[in-house]
Amino acid sequence: MSEERSTTEKGLCADCRHARAIRAASERGYIQCLRSRTDPRYPKWPRLPILSCPGYEQGEGEEMV
Repeated sequence: MSEERSTTEKGLCADCRHARAIRAASERGYIQCLRSRTDPRYPKWPRLPILSCPGYEQGEGEEMV
């Protein structure tokens, strides 16, 4: 899967410092929002793509695990 397509499918989560990519058996995998650990307004497993998020902070996010 190309990087551009991956970014489009994830929206803001693709480069949010609070996002953690989880590898799954499927190609898509999942994104976990780490803000959900301390703030109940954020879903642990957001529906992608996220196009608007008040908690978004640009960064690298966490590596895929």
